Order: sequence, then C-alpha cells, then structure tokens
Amino acid sequence: MATGLRLASGQALCVEPDEAAYHYQVFTDHQTIDRCGEVRIADHGAYVVVLFVQANRVLSIQPDGRLETRAANAVGPWEQLHRNGTSLWQNGIPGTPLMIDGVIAPPVPDLQPLRISGRDFVTESGARRVLKGCDAFMAYRLFLDGGAAALVPFVEESRSLAFDLWRVFLMGSKRQNQVMDLAPSEAGYYDRLRPFVATLNANGLTLLATVFVDAQDVMPNVSARQAHWREMASQLRGTVTLLSAGNEWRKNGFDPGEMSDPGMIWSRGSDLSVGDNEHAPYRPYGSFAEYHPRRDLWASLMDTVASPVFIYETNGLQAPLIIDEPPKMGTNGSGGFEQPAMARRYAQHLSAECAGAVFHNYFNQRGLLMDGHTRMVAEAWQAGMTP
Repeated sequence: MATGLRLASGQALCVEPDEAAYHYQVFTDHQTIDRCGEVRIADHGAYVVVLFVQANRVLSIQPDGRLETRAANAVGPWEQLHRNGTSLWQNGIPGTPLMIDGVIAPPVPDLQPLRISGRDFVTESGARRVLKGCDAFMAYRLFLDGGAAALVPFVEESRSLAFDLWRVFLMGSKRQNQVMDLAPSEAGYYDRLRPFVATLNANGLTLLATVFVDAQDVMPNVSARQAHWREMASQLRGTVTLLSAGNEWRKNGFDPGEMSDPGMIWSRGSDLSVGDNEHAPYRPYGSFAEYHPRRDLWASLMDTVASPVFIYETNGLQAPLIIDEPPKMGTNGSGGFEQPAMARRYAQHLSAECAGAVFHNYFNQRGLLMDGHTRMVAEAWQAGMTP
C-alpha cells in the first residue's frame, strides 16, 4: 500500500524533474498516488522528514507556502515538518496541512497469531488478550470494486482507534440488507480473497470472516453451501482469521449444523437477538462462539454479565466468546447507547466477561467512515475494552 500526500482539495503530490532536468518540481495535479508520489516519512522526534522515494528528494515547504524539494541529505528548517495522525504541516506556513494518504497512524504493530487457552485468546507469553473489533460489513465488497486503495480510509480509522479486528460479511443480497450484493459466483471472488486478508493482516487487523449472510437468496442449496464452506476454509487457512459460519442463522438461510470442522479457528456463527428473545450460541460449539445479546437499556447492561455466565457455566462453553453485534453505538444507535459514558461502561463489562467484542455502529455497517460523534463514542468504548 503506497503512502503519498494530498492537498486539502484532494489532489495528490508528485515529484518529477522539469524538462531540462535542472531541478525537481512538485506537481499537485494528480488524482492518484503514482510512483512519483510515493513517500517515506522519517520520524525524528521533534519533527518528521518526507522523502519522495523515486526522486530521492525531501519535501520543503517554503515560508510563502510553496512546495519544493531538496537533496535527500539537505535537511534544514523548511524540511523539518510536523505531524499529527494523518496531517502534515509547517508551523505558521499558509497552504498546510497536507494530508497523508495510505499510511497507518499510529505505527502498525506486528499481528500476533491467534492462540486460545481455555476461554481466552492469549499472547505468545500466555497473557490474556481481548480482541477489540469493529464493523466492516462491506469491506470485501469495497476491495473487489476498488482494490486495497478503497480500504485505506477505513484501515486508517481503525488503527487510529486501536481496533484490531474487522467483522466482514462475505455474502449479501440487497433484497435483504438494502446496501450490498455479494456472491461467490462473481468473477474473482475466491482468487482475491487471500490478497484481501493479506491486506488486513499487514495492517494489524484480524479478520472475523462471516461466511453466510442472506444465503436464502445467494446460496439456498445445502450442498452448495457445504462446498463453499470448504473452499472458504481452504482459502483462509493459514491467515490470521476467525472463520464464522455466518450471521444470525435463523434469518440468513443456513443451518450451523451443516458445517464441518474447517481445520482452523472457527465458530458456527451467531443467532438472533430480538428484544428478550435472544438465542444462545448453537451447540456443539466450534473453537470459539459468537453471541448477539439483547439491546434494550437497562436489561442489555445486565445481560453483559448474565448471558456470558449462562453460556459458560450452564451451557458449558469452554472456549472464547465474542460479542459481535451488541447494541448499536453512537449516532443512530440503540436507545441510550448514543452516549460515550454508556458505551464505556458496557465495554468494561464485556472485556471482563468475554474474549472479545465488536463496536457495532451505523456507519461501518454501511461502508461509511464514522461521523465525529460516533468516533468519540468509539474512543470511550475502546477505553472500556482495555482489560
């Protein structure tokens, strides 16, 4: 994934020699990050230096706001820039900030393999690890349509909020969900799945791969679903992926009992939660379980403790439990969960009782970036998810 710079207007920067090749010029009329615009950003603590890789020139922002370049070893005050997340600027200079495109901030941590010890995910040293996920329902649809570049804003959003897992729907019918068609019959569906996961894993994200969604429209035949399940496992085995049979099986046209052990970390999928009629995870379990709890305040808050205890102690789950569709948080959220304090409180309960949870929200559910209020709620949620 190439890193480049854009003006506030969206145009990409590119550095090329002028016709006489006497000096290098910064062009600001490109629409995409081309090879001439690929940069490396070196952090020197008090400042950063931006190197255009192909030209081997550093960016210089002049006192009047002009963008120039200098030799790679000629770093003075006008080449010492400042950065906050994806913004880059020179103090007191008009025309900045520039926007960093295609870089993940903060730096991407090494993605740990998934390890299970009893009811928990654990680190290599055996310490408990709580997975902190967010909705990314349409991510594979976006990837098929626009490649890795289409994921950049969402990867950047997740990294800046310290999410380490995406819940992605790998099937869909607009007849059912109103936003997305996605079917394995599409050209390139299987071939591009592994590169998709590689993109996520390279950016510090575990994939929660939700296989069957709206299967009553997309794949109503049992034998076709079983063959698809085996193929998905074959494609995803060896990546940092949690394989889920699907979303809310009672309304999405599949039976969890159809699924055989895929030879990787897997779940039989989630079930419905409607008012006080939520359903416990399907048994027998896979190597982890998913649960959709009730969403009505205040019962939902009590349910953060009651349901995990019931699933573990009464129903006998001895594997990690992930709450992957809790009440919707932030703007257009479930009643009461529009507020940061409630989101943090709810997440604190889940992080104590469960192995992971997904920040469910209106925007990421629809392939959109969070608005400012939902992002503030997400920050509170993540504070609560820190064990």
